Amino acid sequence: MRSFLFSLFAAVMAPAVFTQVSAQAPEGFELIYDEPTNVNLGGRWVVADIAFYADKEAAAQGDLHLALVTDVTKFIEETERDLENWVATNQERCGERWGAGDPEITFPTGAIRFVLELELEVWNCGWNGKGKPGRIAREAGTIDVTLDAFVESGKLQAALQAFSIDEREGVSKYLPLEFVARRVVNAEIRKLNENRKFYRSPKPLFGKGFRYQSIAAKREPDGSVIITARYKAKGSAETLDSLVEKIREDGITQ
Repeated sequence: MRSFLFSLFAAVMAPAVFTQVSAQAPEGFELIYDEPTNVNLGGRWVVADIAFYADKEAAAQGDLHLALVTDVTKFIEETERDLENWVATNQERCGERWGAGDPEITFPTGAIRFVLELELEVWNCGWNGKGKPGRIAREAGTIDVTLDAFVESGKLQAALQAFSIDEREGVSKYLPLEFVARRVVNAEIRKLNENRKFYRSPKPLFGKGFRYQSIAAKREPDGSVIITARYKAKGSAETLDSLVEKIREDGITQ
């Protein structure tokens, strides 16, 4: 679950584009960049269609406002496969063995929600860990998690908005599924908020002084997932020109 949760946030909060951007410019903003661009997200380079918009009038006054509008539909699909891979690799001989159904990922206003069937088995191999594995607990249920994304002092942050679980099997007093799942989610959110690759604006925006202003994800009627990330900084209009050249030369790195 830990890899899945981080990938889920990366998919909708980081500026990686895997399909053609299909959104209108924010009101009052003008297109300043729209090209296939090298993007490094989590150590993997891809070529993506990137579009940036800027408030030219504000830039003339020394206030730089950028908007990135992008389609991350295919990356969300890859995130779902990441969950399957995580489950497949977390099968300890003497310890936890996880299982999960197909995730359902939706985007309530200003939030991310995922629901999935979750199973957890705990196996023991005796006091010295060398005995034959024996199952000591099995828990199963439907987990429903809603996560808020917000900006605090220019940093992107995540918070747990809602958590519920419908246990349909086990309900062990020694290892309740809700306790284990909530512990994993809270621990991952804490690590996420402390990870600078998550909370700060991507390069080269960060080097030009840009910080997050707001971010939102939305699923369109056709099923595509669109994010709009806004950044702000102080500087001259020429800063936008140099930023465009930097992106064109070096790409974007989260």
